[in-house]
Amino acid sequence: MNFDLIVIGSGPGGYVAAIRASQLGLKVAVVEKENLGGICLNWGCIPTKALLKSAQVFEYASHAAEYGVSTSEVKPDFEKMIARSRGVADTMSKGIQFLFKKIILL
Repeated sequence: MNFDLIVIGSGPGGYVAAIRASQLGLKVAVVEKENLGGICLNWGCIPTKALLKSAQVFEYASHAAEYGVSTSEVKPDFEKMIARSRGVADTMSKGIQFLFKKIILL
């Protein structure tokens, strides 16, 4: 196996560098311990932002009456919030996988 470039980690910097190098004609390998997208996309930044958005929606719904909107009881469903967060991360990871396949990195 001969490569022009080996990228360690497929986080936000790694996958972009790998794709660009491949577009420039280099033979690229990407080393990733787990899922494409790295820790940021799969466990850190992205899932956290998805959970924060759920909390924001809950906060808005809890104060809907202040905006002239009538609602029944608003309560959080933590299992669904976490499932949504995981779904967002999974979708984005699959997006990176699609890009890699498109330019023949996988």
